Amino acid sequence: MDDQIMKSFLIKELNLNKDENIKITAIGGITNKNYLILTKKMKLVLRVPGVATENFINRRNEKNNSELVFKMGINPETIYFDTISGIKITQYIPDSETFSPGLVRKKNNIENISLCFRQLHQSNIKFCNEFNAFSEYKKYQHILNLKHHNDGIYHNKMLVKFFYKTEKILDRLNKDRCPCHNDLVAENIVKSGDKIYLIDWEYSGMNDPMWDLASHFLECQFNSEEEQIFLTYYFERNIPKESKQKILLFKFMQYVLWPLWAKVKEQYDDNFEKYDINRFKNAYQFMRQYQEQYEK
Repeated sequence: MDDQIMKSFLIKELNLNKDENIKITAIGGITNKNYLILTKKMKLVLRVPGVATENFINRRNEKNNSELVFKMGINPETIYFDTISGIKITQYIPDSETFSPGLVRKKNNIENISLCFRQLHQSNIKFCNEFNAFSEYKKYQHILNLKHHNDGIYHNKMLVKFFYKTEKILDRLNKDRCPCHNDLVAENIVKSGDKIYLIDWEYSGMNDPMWDLASHFLECQFNSEEEQIFLTYYFERNIPKESKQKILLFKFMQYVLWPLWAKVKEQYDDNFEKYDINRFKNAYQFMRQYQEQYEK
């Protein structure tokens, strides 16, 4: 979508004057393209979905969940959302600072972010969908099979067997259900003053809250000491013993699931940056660590 098409779109959907001065600035994005939109009276963010995202994302669920967490005060207001195209316009968060993994791990930020996560997880809102890693895995495998893709590392019998074994383990651990973001990379966390916002709810759904913590720890490169600090704030010092067990399982699962997602994305988008294959290889380490700690 070039600038002129975007301007015409914005004039129509935002009911702007045809001679309105609209400034459009690209502001990045991994899967999607995001743009800062400036008009005389408004400061907005336009999200244009990436190639083939309709194969991964249910936009109706995303729209519903985004509206619910906006009412909680942890997501910016949505001005426009097309559930067919996935194009979205939101209010710009004033004085906002997007995090990097290093900033996320600073102690004062760890405290504020952990409290935001807890606010989400302990809320009474009910998302209209469930995020199920096992269903997602099967969906991605099905797409790869249709594309006749057969890279052996993505079909490793040992990892696949343990991946499905985790489902039974989690059943024994009484897997919890609460509203979760499910994609807590640093770039999806925004700070405005002392307030924390979570953005991009594409993968949101009801899930075990420890999935969010595992996601955050992995993507923001927490060490064990930093994880302990985060958990101490999140649980108000009383850390349930099974929480660390579930976090380790979810780390393994995410290092199996997300590289598979990336492989599917590559099939549709030649320009998609190659995902770090070491993430998939590191799944072995988490599997071995779990077996040594909990299966002896």
